[in-house]
Amino acid sequence: MEQVKNVFSKGLTSYQIKMLAVFLMTIDHLGAYGFEIPIFSTYNYQLRLIGRIAMPLFLFTLTESIRYTRSRPKFLLRLYLGAVETGVFTSVTNYFFDGTVGRFSLNNIFYTYLYVAVYVTLIEKILEAAKTRDWKKGILCTAGIVATVLPHYLSMALASIPLEDYGLTWEVSRLIWDLTESFVMGPWGVEYTLLFVIMGVLMYFAGNKYGKAFVLVCFSLLCHFAGPAMVMGKGAFWEWVNYRTPFFIVFNSLQSKMILAAPIMLLYNGQKGKSRKWFFYWYYPVHRYVISIIAYLYQLFFAG
Repeated sequence: MEQVKNVFSKGLTSYQIKMLAVFLMTIDHLGAYGFEIPIFSTYNYQLRLIGRIAMPLFLFTLTESIRYTRSRPKFLLRLYLGAVETGVFTSVTNYFFDGTVGRFSLNNIFYTYLYVAVYVTLIEKILEAAKTRDWKKGILCTAGIVATVLPHYLSMALASIPLEDYGLTWEVSRLIWDLTESFVMGPWGVEYTLLFVIMGVLMYFAGNKYGKAFVLVCFSLLCHFAGPAMVMGKGAFWEWVNYRTPFFIVFNSLQSKMILAAPIMLLYNGQKGKSRKWFFYWYYPVHRYVISIIAYLYQLFFAG
């Protein structure tokens, strides 16, 4: 009880919010990757609902890190290396253990964070260029934003190459494609879709914790109401949204429960707290696999 009082009186540091998000993410992934275990399958919805709180908290702490990092280039590089490390780990484990533990999607949360940071940086430079009337700089930064779509078309072009014609097996060909996407992924293929990249950017420019919480509430309502609209909507627009965009993944009432992260954001006390820069970069890909291995072993030795 005393600890709860301290939280409300002293608030939470950015580090504490991030570690809470790690815990909530782990609960979410118990439902996502451990559903072969009865207790996790029984309470799957509850586990996934609790997990909806994690991503907004990560975006919240990300925007604070972007604003206060000592070196923006080093921060961007660290996010990219985290994305590559996650992608390579996923690609290799998929290749060797697809038939047993299972295959993971290459959707990469670090690319979501990376594009938030990249867009924030470029938009800030565009705004600075507008103030100083440095039109060349503004045009170059705008071109930089447009150029972020190129990795998507590059990965599509590489995926269309018939590697089997060069004597490679389907498994090896898929490994090569996956590894390529590990190094080059466009904003359209990131985890939680481009919509959450936009939410992260808006959180950054919203400024304080109240503005960030307001952005979260707006996007939560969008997810809640857009889902039924997609199902019931008719016409070319809704057909495009349903079949030509990945937003159906997050346009649902379950994802809208991320609004529960708003009160936690409001507990932020403006302090950084401890720093474990590389902890999450390794924890994210490894813990998902550990959960899947445990679920596989349960099926192997206890199921049936």
